[in-house]
Amino acid sequence: MTFELPDTGDCVFCSIISGDSEASWEARPTDDDRVACFHNRLKWARVMLLIVPTQHMTQREFWSSDVLTDAARLTLEMGDKHCGSEGYRAISNFGLQAHQSQVHGHIHVVAGVSNQLDTAKKKSRWSDSNGTSIVEYEIDKIPYTAGISPVSGVTQRQMWDSEKILDVSRTALETTKQHSPNGYRLMSSFAPATESTLAGSNAASLFLLGGGQLGLYV
Repeated sequence: MTFELPDTGDCVFCSIISGDSEASWEARPTDDDRVACFHNRLKWARVMLLIVPTQHMTQREFWSSDVLTDAARLTLEMGDKHCGSEGYRAISNFGLQAHQSQVHGHIHVVAGVSNQLDTAKKKSRWSDSNGTSIVEYEIDKIPYTAGISPVSGVTQRQMWDSEKILDVSRTALETTKQHSPNGYRLMSSFAPATESTLAGSNAASLFLLGGGQLGLYV
């Protein structure tokens, strides 16, 4: 795939995981864990965390591997801890068109929700052979947008806390081959917690943003 960044063997995240570089940790790597979490050095939002696999892999490898299920559950844990009252987003960038800067697979956990689809126009809808729903949207300044979710009604939280996130991510990656082969962004938005619910009670969806150059993710 042409969006893949060159892997020079000099990985910042691997250096952090091995202890050769410093980080502000939320979940340190252990022999038993496949993912870890530390604070992003960027300060574009009130909370910016990075969830990474402890073994080196690309974004595409990460999002098609069952390691993603561990990362998804850690995403929920960190989102609840730091952003529950205001909601949060889980974001991964693939390729330079989506502003990816590190080869090592990762998920950004960023405070605040996305409202991009509130006024978006639905263009088409279909389901694949795995029972996953794909809805295409029309949004200004984003060449291609699709929401990908389980056909059965589940919340964002339920999707990210189960194997469904892996099914949906694999459908998203397959969709990019036709609609955004040169780079894209995957994003889920988790509605703020209420008195009776944890964050992420909104309908499940993994949004695929691509088709050309994208803006920054916050």
